[in-house]
Amino acid sequence: MKKTLFAITVSLVLGFIACSKKTSPGKTAEVPKVTYAVEVQPLIQARCSPCHLPSKGGNKANFETYASAKNFGQDILVRVNLNPGQRGFMPFKHPKLTEQEIAVFKKWIDDGLLEK
Repeated sequence: MKKTLFAITVSLVLGFIACSKKTSPGKTAEVPKVTYAVEVQPLIQARCSPCHLPSKGGNKANFETYASAKNFGQDILVRVNLNPGQRGFMPFKHPKLTEQEIAVFKKWIDDGLLEK
């Protein structure tokens, strides 16, 4: 009898623990949004310099500030998706961005070209 009562108690406790860790129906974990300040600007500084950074002597489209870069968001994505040798490929005379780097620009656009 004691063993049966113990087994039932353990089963109930485990059941409550398992149920308490589930998320409510309809709720999903929120994925952080990509922003210019956190993800895009460091990527631009690393992979688009000096050409697109006036402070580094660049004289191409300015991506140095959020205000100027957001106007080129879609164009950036199109150009980094091209392959070396194709007209308009970026970064010019440099290796193609990785899929993860390209995904940052895509998610930034999908998330609404957020600044911060």
